[in-house]
Amino acid sequence: MPDDVAILVPVYDNAGTIEAVLRGCAASGLPVWVVNDGATDGSDAIARALVADGVVREVIDCPRNLGKAGALRVGFEHLHRLGVRTAISVDADGQHDPSVIPATVAIIDRHPDAMVIGCRWPLHPDQPRKNLVGRFFSNLAIRAHCGVAIGDAPCGYRAWPVAAAAGLRGVSGRYAWEQEMITRIAWRGVEVIPIDIPAIYHPRETRVSHYRFRRDWPEGIAIYLWLLLVALVPVPWGGGRGVGRSFVRRFDRLLSPGPLRGRRPETWTNRLLAITALAVGAIAGITLPASPWTVAAAGWIGWRWHAGLAAIALAIGPSVRATPALAGMAQWLVVAGIAWMLGGVIRPAR
Repeated sequence: MPDDVAILVPVYDNAGTIEAVLRGCAASGLPVWVVNDGATDGSDAIARALVADGVVREVIDCPRNLGKAGALRVGFEHLHRLGVRTAISVDADGQHDPSVIPATVAIIDRHPDAMVIGCRWPLHPDQPRKNLVGRFFSNLAIRAHCGVAIGDAPCGYRAWPVAAAAGLRGVSGRYAWEQEMITRIAWRGVEVIPIDIPAIYHPRETRVSHYRFRRDWPEGIAIYLWLLLVALVPVPWGGGRGVGRSFVRRFDRLLSPGPLRGRRPETWTNRLLAITALAVGAIAGITLPASPWTVAAAGWIGWRWHAGLAAIALAIGPSVRATPALAGMAQWLVVAGIAWMLGGVIRPAR
């Protein structure tokens, strides 16, 4: 019988941390696979030695250095062939605490087809501010793409439904791929569930990171903008799979912005989306020409980007009042917009 849940650790030049990470993962009792992404510092040799010790099940070699996205795809495809249902990805740099694996497995047992995403919370005092800014805007973009409130989109600790992950091909080939996959998996109707994990940051002199801000940050921005464009296209993502659940989620977000009270990162995501949507809706209402075309375009964009009734009302209000056939709707738009905002204030967090 194949393993239902396995741990997948992509590694590239993390010789200083890989053994501790793999032993910590193996302590969970789950089988551990390593993806060697063309390591040059002996990381792969350390992993192979742990195969002989029974700590690691197997080392999967990439044909060359593919980057983290490519390494994960190689791992997913391999595990899919073996019949593994869920893969828990753990970074090899020691920033993920393996002690959260049992709690992750408990969520998987209750939601076997879901994706579980780590959220580093509470925040670590040493987290770079530019990383936090990028984290907040990544969360905002994903919330607009697919209506899912994420607290830590860049976090690499995740439980992936292998069948869905192995069949996905994104545009990005590097770090933005992980954020892109949240959107694409959610478009398939897969439930996305957050789990709090410790925020671990090693001292700067010992920290190993292959992320390059000037290279990877612009790519991430381009991917988010592309997905916003793709989100406007009315396609039944996943060949019809999950369309019903996706529609219900979209309708739910149209009626309520999600919880707006509290300090949770997911709440901040909803709040930032609401503020941004209201600001853009107000500007659109002031600057766009009053016409039925404005009503149609603003309504469609607001619906596809999960902007909410209040933002849509602000964008189309002047056009509704100027169109005789729609003029009677103006007061209802005001009521709907106020109800939308109040719904977010009184709605409890899940």
